[in-house]
Amino acid sequence: MREDGGAWLALSYKHAGRSGIQRISCDLQHADLVQLVLFAEALSLRKRFGHPVSARVSTQGLEISYDPAQRDLHVVRQAGYSKQSACIPVAAFDAEMAGITDICFARAEGSKHGPALKRLLAECAAPAELLERLAEDEADLAMHQLREIALLLLTQEADTRSSALARKLRAKKSQEQAREAVVRFLLALAAEFFPISAEPEQVSHGHCG
Repeated sequence: MREDGGAWLALSYKHAGRSGIQRISCDLQHADLVQLVLFAEALSLRKRFGHPVSARVSTQGLEISYDPAQRDLHVVRQAGYSKQSACIPVAAFDAEMAGITDICFARAEGSKHGPALKRLLAECAAPAELLERLAEDEADLAMHQLREIALLLLTQEADTRSSALARKLRAKKSQEQAREAVVRFLLALAAEFFPISAEPEQVSHGHCG
C-alpha cells in the first residue's frame, strides 16, 4: 500500500512449460484498488450465502475473473503488446485482500462524508424478506458486508462535489432526503445479492432512522 491509497500488486507463479518463477505486477491508483476490493467483497458475500456467479473486474490493464465451476481466479495482465496470465486460489486471494480491504474501508470512513454515511447505513434495518430467508446471525453478517460495500460506493459518489448525494449531505434541510437515498441504495444493493424487493417499505422494524 502507498500513502495516497494506491498499491503495488504482485503475483508470483510457475508457468507450465517454463523454468523459474514468473511474476505479474501492477501499480493501481486508489480508485482502481477500491474496484478490486468491491470485487473481493461481492465474491465473498455470494460464496458465503450460496449464490456464486461469474464475475470480472478490469482496471489499469489488470483483469481478474471468477468462474463458479473453477477453484481458482484467472488473472490477466496486459501491458502494451505483452500479455501474462496466471491463476490464484480464491482462498489465497481473499487472504491477501483482507488487509487492503481494511485500509480502503478506513479511508472511506475517514472521508469528508464518510462518518455521516456510516451512521445512516448503521441505522438501516435489514429488509424483512432477508430476515425471513436467513437466520438472525447470518442476516446480521450479510447486512454488515452490504453496508461496507455500500459505504465504499457511496463515498465515491459523495466525493464528487456536484453529485446529488453530496448536495443532500451538505445541506441541513435535505438530511431526510439523504437518509432516504441511502435506504434506497442499500435496499437495491441487497436485491442484487438476494431475491428480495428493493422497495423502501419492505424494511423491517420501521424505516431507516
